[in-house]
Amino acid sequence: MKNAAIALLLGFCLAAVGCHAQTRPLSINAISEGKTTANNTIPSYNSAFGYGTNMGYYPPHSDEQIAEFASRLGINTLRPALFEHFVEKWGYDMRLEAFRQYEKLGMRDLVCFIGYPSDAHRDKTVYCGKDTSTLFANLYEPIWQADGSVNPHNFYANYVFKTVKTYGRWVKFWEIWNEPDFATTYKTEMAPGLPGAWWNTNPDPCEYTLHAPVQHYIRMLRVSYEVIKSVDSTAFVAIGGIGFPSFLDVILRQTDNPDGGRETPQYPNGGGAYFDVVSFHSYPHIDNSVREWSDKLVGFQYFRHSDRAVEGIFKRKNALQDVLKKHGYDGSKFPQKPFMITESNIPAAERDVFMGSYEAQRNFILKALVKSQMNGVLQFHPYSIGELKTVKYMRNEFDVMGLFHPLEGIKPDAAEPTESGIAYRTTVELLKNHRFDAAETRRLNLPPEADGAAFRDTTTGDVVYCLWAKTTVDKSENAATTFSFAPLSIGSVQQYIWDFWQTKTVATLDGKAVRLTGAPAFFRKIILKKGR
Repeated sequence: MKNAAIALLLGFCLAAVGCHAQTRPLSINAISEGKTTANNTIPSYNSAFGYGTNMGYYPPHSDEQIAEFASRLGINTLRPALFEHFVEKWGYDMRLEAFRQYEKLGMRDLVCFIGYPSDAHRDKTVYCGKDTSTLFANLYEPIWQADGSVNPHNFYANYVFKTVKTYGRWVKFWEIWNEPDFATTYKTEMAPGLPGAWWNTNPDPCEYTLHAPVQHYIRMLRVSYEVIKSVDSTAFVAIGGIGFPSFLDVILRQTDNPDGGRETPQYPNGGGAYFDVVSFHSYPHIDNSVREWSDKLVGFQYFRHSDRAVEGIFKRKNALQDVLKKHGYDGSKFPQKPFMITESNIPAAERDVFMGSYEAQRNFILKALVKSQMNGVLQFHPYSIGELKTVKYMRNEFDVMGLFHPLEGIKPDAAEPTESGIAYRTTVELLKNHRFDAAETRRLNLPPEADGAAFRDTTTGDVVYCLWAKTTVDKSENAATTFSFAPLSIGSVQQYIWDFWQTKTVATLDGKAVRLTGAPAFFRKIILKKGR
């Protein structure tokens, strides 16, 4: 969540339901013996793009009410959490009504992040300094008993089994921990080969949020994989909302062996064998995406606009993809791993050197939704559903990241969407049942100063185009260019801008000379009736 962005800030400053497949358990022996892993099989996923959101905490609103807010914006998936300390205290069926409500509201293929032990099940070992581990005790107890049941003495395995059995009907993606690589060290961003860099040195337990040897997290992935797949082979195990490519390298280059991650018959596979999906977080305003060092200026040159921020998301994705490829996850040696973005946003107001405005945030969210689909991302979840404070009273930039203005004391049908929320609903409304069409996008032959994509209706074949002029100026969303649909034999188009959901305004334009701005707009071909 926002903690990951704080970790990235240090580096910056230092330089659903109808799509569920039938549950099919895999053979426990095949899993526990390492014959079935993500090194040889990853479930297929053919569902439509997930327009999601992080839910947040807005008392006195219940999770069911938060989901109602989300449904107003056409959101079709969510990212809830089921912590062990919560379900141990209140019961494993405590959230059943909430998940049933998500289903009624049309939410599918949920992402649920798990972990966070109760005090009774927490590892109290001090691996460095004065802080105890934040992970589970007994992780290295056997996962399975002789009769094939889960070992109750492996607290984490037992918790995962009971949670997945209870909520697996609604959850498609199980995200293991939230931001396991949250750190307060610049070593996360140091170049490979430099002393202490995570690329060549394992994190010291004191350096990051787990306060435990990194092999313990790999062990969590292994336990998660074995248990989840034993219940539902169609579910996806996701590495939990990471931010640093160097941490992904740490996970892939060693096993869960507590003896330095060495490969042995008991610990045969690197961490990549135990997760299907890379879930990552991106907050471009603080992760160096919107600035570059300039020798001429003897300082940083800034590019605080929406296109550069969105570019930062996929620069990070590509860096993570490069790590996967380095370790053989490229579709040849091992299967390729899909991606999802479970937290991302920029603020609605400036703070210090950080970019921020409602216009930039709105353009960023809209462009990120389009670019995510262009880049094969399965789901996109903004942080978060609602602002915590108004801009006037913001304490930090994370207070003004929301699809709704502050929700305190507001009923779902009275909540006021931010510009981002309005643009989000417009996007969902216009692209519902549409999928990214790479061939049609290439036919657009967009000039360098423009960007966007084509989306084809999976039922009718009709095409919607989302296009914009690229922003290039620091702290400005102003951009303009002219584009012609003539090469596609399109004479006239209907234009829908970002607030169409509210205004229902549609403009008819000459397709030979369409003016694009920094705010994405949607276009449909006008089909004339015969005889006209």
